[in-house]
Amino acid sequence: MSLTPLNVIFLWHFHQPYYKDNFTGEMLMPWTRLHATKDYYYMGALLKNYPKIHATFNYSPSLLSQLEDYTADYKNMLKNEEFLSISDKKASELLPEDKLFIIEKFFPACSSSNNFIEKSPHFKQLYYRLKSSDTAAGYEEKLNLFDTQDYLDIITLFNLLWLDPVSVNSDDFLTALKNKDKKFTEEEKNKLIKEKIPQILSGISPLITELAGNGQIELSASPYYHPILPLLCDTDIADFHDGIKLPMPFRHPEDADYQIKNAIDYFARKFNYKIKGMWPSEGSVSERALKLFMDNSVQWIATDEEILSNSIGVNFADFNTRKLLYMPYVIKREGRYLYIFFRDKGLSDLIGFKYSNYEPKAAAEDLINNLKNISLSMQEHNTNGLSAVSIILDGENAWEYYKNNGYDFFNYLYEGLSNNAGIINTVTASEYINKAENILKINNDENNSPYEEGKTGIKIKPFFDIKWKPDISSEYDFSKIYNIPTIYPGSWINHNFRIWIGDREDNKSWDMLSKTRNYLTKKTAQEQGPDGGDLKAAWEQIYIAEGSDYNWWYGEDRTSGIDEEYDFLYRTHLINVYKFLKDVPPDEYFIPIIEEKRAIKPNLDIVSFINPAIDGIAGDYFEWLGSAVYFPSALSGKAMAHTDRFIRKIQYGFNESALFMRFDFMDKKVSELNDKILVIKFINSANIELKLEFNSNNSLNILLNSQLQSGNTAVIKAAYKKILELSIPVFVLGAAPNEPLDFYAVLTYKENQIAEIERFPVNGYFEMFVPDKNFEVINWLV
Repeated sequence: MSLTPLNVIFLWHFHQPYYKDNFTGEMLMPWTRLHATKDYYYMGALLKNYPKIHATFNYSPSLLSQLEDYTADYKNMLKNEEFLSISDKKASELLPEDKLFIIEKFFPACSSSNNFIEKSPHFKQLYYRLKSSDTAAGYEEKLNLFDTQDYLDIITLFNLLWLDPVSVNSDDFLTALKNKDKKFTEEEKNKLIKEKIPQILSGISPLITELAGNGQIELSASPYYHPILPLLCDTDIADFHDGIKLPMPFRHPEDADYQIKNAIDYFARKFNYKIKGMWPSEGSVSERALKLFMDNSVQWIATDEEILSNSIGVNFADFNTRKLLYMPYVIKREGRYLYIFFRDKGLSDLIGFKYSNYEPKAAAEDLINNLKNISLSMQEHNTNGLSAVSIILDGENAWEYYKNNGYDFFNYLYEGLSNNAGIINTVTASEYINKAENILKINNDENNSPYEEGKTGIKIKPFFDIKWKPDISSEYDFSKIYNIPTIYPGSWINHNFRIWIGDREDNKSWDMLSKTRNYLTKKTAQEQGPDGGDLKAAWEQIYIAEGSDYNWWYGEDRTSGIDEEYDFLYRTHLINVYKFLKDVPPDEYFIPIIEEKRAIKPNLDIVSFINPAIDGIAGDYFEWLGSAVYFPSALSGKAMAHTDRFIRKIQYGFNESALFMRFDFMDKKVSELNDKILVIKFINSANIELKLEFNSNNSLNILLNSQLQSGNTAVIKAAYKKILELSIPVFVLGAAPNEPLDFYAVLTYKENQIAEIERFPVNGYFEMFVPDKNFEVINWLV
């Protein structure tokens, strides 16, 4: 007996949030590049070897546009992405802060899975040397764990480990580098960084174009910056589920429409490709979002099976009801419609979260057997070939948990599927729609009306509203396509929106977005930004900030390990709205939304009173012994090439009546301070702001904000030669013993104080308390 093949729709979703600071041009995080060299070329190259296997590749334009930044001007990215800029340095010329960055950033970026570490015996050895070191070790002790050759090896191996096995195995130089494993030369590192990595990056777009051109893949898109469209349309939709506490209402369906339109336009410009379908960010849907897709002539979308389950009131606990998941569906509204696919949660999650623990061959065979069982079970209903299983998941983050980045798993899987074409048929989403409409086509004549206008331009049988019946085997006709009268609003995660809204931090981020957008709307009504500000660039920052990724990490439900960096990234986009309009961002935007990250601790805390001479000279070591010490590179924050940094160290402390502060500058930058201002903002009830203007003759102008009497500046002592030293009486600062006196410092220009050069700390503020006369006694006893 001949079998009717089961249609299997693989949709691999590729996405990265927008890491670029559009105001400075810096790439604040490296993940687009790292996943590009590990996953984006790789997934296409694997598939190309199996021409019978068709799949849908879904991209967020926010990812692809950043990839363009790397391929269009890679030399510039060597300066503007800090992981690359440090990698580009000679190991013998690394500054202490460079080495600290390597220790704090390079190792964690490879430690999400043991598979990273296990790929290189030497990297594993270096990693465990650091891991087994004294956790209380100071700044210098950590740096001295490794010598110059070690740092060169760490840099080389870090960048090599983030290359995919297809690229490494097909290149003699990369294979030799992998086998060598240690004692690399600068020449080898440079060839890797400056030749091999850009080659892989530049190969991604042509490969995508080739596979789409020959029909092996269909390109689909997520809305441009990956927003949760139902929440952009109306945040109150989140209250549909369980009465969660919501932020101030955000209702901007016009922004959601822009995100859809801009994504479609991007693919038309970049690939000369007309997008037919979309994976809504995180599979999030609502009735208002569906209308926007239809308004933009989108032919299909996809979401999760739990959305279908809740939309039609069916629990897919047993296969008798689960058959409904494998039927074709449309959303028909006001004479328009689009197809909708529902991901098989079980099979998709097996790939995403379970099969990495299997042996590769066993995992592939298990998935194929699951699909064969579904195909056989659906034979009585699949006589016309309409049954389909949708497997939809992230196409990048799971593979680092697989052996060899999933290389063996995929080869077993694609080969097995190719050999089972008689029972399993892989198709793209649009190939399935074409097939379905050809099956359902009718002659265009009056005797056969009513009919539906097919997406392929032919006339097809009418759709029928789906209504739950207890016995689907007798009540449902699997040769029809059913319309879902009302869609249940939610996402693929727990069929709700709780990941992105409802938590205190989530709601704070929404409120800041609303505030910033309202500000920009008022400025736009004036038809131009103040002093010729760039309104278009400012609006783009709003759309960027609407992306889903920032709120993904807010709240207590999940953590990335670097949540504070995503927090900083989000606030940077909002701050840039003001910067592009040449306006001053609100102070609160520089304070982390993540509450425990607001108060920043120095590397060394205050332990005793100090009484340094205020002379601007780094003299006696013991003058500042007992003060707090902060190294700007030691904590996460804004990417900045260390050669461009002005301040390399900050120290502060007290005696019984005064606060002392010291700023050490990079040697090469001292001569460039003449047109700069250092602003020190104290966060207490007095709200004091101190400004120090640097002059060409090493003199300083001291300015206090208008809340203080001008005579108080006379009691502030300041000296600047090689370093800047300050003494400020506590009474000037309006603080009493044991009261908090938090502060942050900003270096800016005299002529343009909106354009910040550096801010310390980058996130939040330094936390300190004014000591009382018993401070030293108490500390000594402790």
